[in-house]
Amino acid sequence: MLIFLTGMMGSGKSTVGLKLAEELAMPFFDTDNIIESIEGMSVSDIFTVKGEDYFRNAEFELISDWKISDGIVATGGGLPCYNGLIDQLNAKGKTVFLKTSISKIVERISKDQTRPLVAGKSTAQTKKAISGILKMRVAEYNKSKIKIRSEGTTDEIVRKIIVNVYSK
Repeated sequence: MLIFLTGMMGSGKSTVGLKLAEELAMPFFDTDNIIESIEGMSVSDIFTVKGEDYFRNAEFELISDWKISDGIVATGGGLPCYNGLIDQLNAKGKTVFLKTSISKIVERISKDQTRPLVAGKSTAQTKKAISGILKMRVAEYNKSKIKIRSEGTTDEIVRKIIVNVYSK
């Protein structure tokens, strides 16, 4: 079984994904890390050097060519929202949208200057940027088969996902 975690940057996809993979004894994959490995540079550098369109195309190629049938996959925040990829994710496995409040996202990422869409911004600017990005993406995120509020501990979120994945 493939479980794709979707949601905004800072929603906990990687943290929750690692714990979920451990609980289910499945391999864990992070699409950003895979692309960084292929490209030999960070996501931030890819955005700067090659541009967002190049990065989105790399995401599209990665998911289109995905052959692994079991695992937990943390997707990049924008991955499900471009090139119809949410439909591909839904066809390949279970999709889980980690719904997170804007204030929680800002709290988690405001100090992380490696995130290309918020780098160099103040907390207020980050909140405005996150709000705008979420408005553009939420319709695609909501196409995920399962929606989980990512509040509480990592263990609590993992339990919610397991219950929902195995009941649907």
